[in-house]
Amino acid sequence: MDFKGLTQLKDEIEKKRPIAPSKMKLISQKFQEEWTYHSNALEGNTLSLGETAFFLREGLTIKGKTLREHQEVTNHAEAIDYLNEVIKDRDITEGLIKDLHAIIFLGIKDDKGKLIKGGGYKKEDNFAITLTGDIKKYTPSVEVPTEMEKVITWYEKNKTVLHPAELASIFHHKLVSIHPFQDGNGRVSRLCMNLILMKYGYPPAIIRKEERQEYLLALESADQGELSPLVELITKEMKKSLLMMKVIVQ
Repeated sequence: MDFKGLTQLKDEIEKKRPIAPSKMKLISQKFQEEWTYHSNALEGNTLSLGETAFFLREGLTIKGKTLREHQEVTNHAEAIDYLNEVIKDRDITEGLIKDLHAIIFLGIKDDKGKLIKGGGYKKEDNFAITLTGDIKKYTPSVEVPTEMEKVITWYEKNKTVLHPAELASIFHHKLVSIHPFQDGNGRVSRLCMNLILMKYGYPPAIIRKEERQEYLLALESADQGELSPLVELITKEMKKSLLMMKVIVQ
């Protein structure tokens, strides 16, 4: 796959550095709000983009929305802040992945009102019904530690070989396929995907709510060994993010 367009856009933005702090603040805010909204919306959170932005900026709750939905917004935004803090010092590891999961579920309660303890691998097997009606079984819980070691090994082996878009896309699919946690796997996988992109100087790729079907079908294609639809989707979103940055830094 040809990534020249991404590289060219990235280079054009790099030439504008140093970017004014006010512009960097605007870029960071826009990414945090849209990334938080879309990633949560993909998982069923009903706050709109405007409501998500208002809550993050003003700290005022939205009438008719649940406490859990507000907490999910707060937690996801904090997870992004955490990535920005550790990006220079930490790489993708099992520990980092567990840390992100713990942040995502901080203060979140289950249906019985009991606090969910994030950061631990699943104790029960999980599965999903695909868009094509098949039952997809994820990695059995007893095999998760072994499979997680394998995916980290794969990442270390390929992080200087593959283009960041390809590396991030494939890692995302591998992590989702394991589904190491009882819940929150999509959000954590997208956080890890974007950490990889950000470590290589790219902005985050934001998978949008309206692209949910395309996204899920791309993951299903990847399950069958056809990775190009997922890589193409991630590349498309990277380009959108780069173009947004280009407009702001002009």
